[in-house]
Amino acid sequence: MESKALFLNEWEDEGLEAIKAVFRLSERALAEIDLLLASYSRDAYCGEAFVLFRKGQTLYEINASHDSGVCMEGQWEPEETLLKALEFRMEKGRLGLSTDGDNLFADELRFLLAELRANGFS
Repeated sequence: MESKALFLNEWEDEGLEAIKAVFRLSERALAEIDLLLASYSRDAYCGEAFVLFRKGQTLYEINASHDSGVCMEGQWEPEETLLKALEFRMEKGRLGLSTDGDNLFADELRFLLAELRANGFS
């Protein structure tokens, strides 16, 4: 991984090790990606994760959740995405917001996307 990733919410202090643990990933699975943002939030019974990374000039996202326990094994399924798609989901949807409208990672993601765009990423 090239850049310093932004770890938020429950992953703020645990970082990459927490991601490897909950998704049951090896170093090899993460070796060729540039992790940009990773957020995991939970309440007493369930949790939701969002991970954004790039590989070359392509962005990928992971969306995962669980009911009880803390394992999201088998849910590391990268989906190719675009800056425009993420921006649209933030503008017209609820990407990065909790069900009550509080910021989970929307502000940080908005800043990251603007930074990527300013650096020529499309």
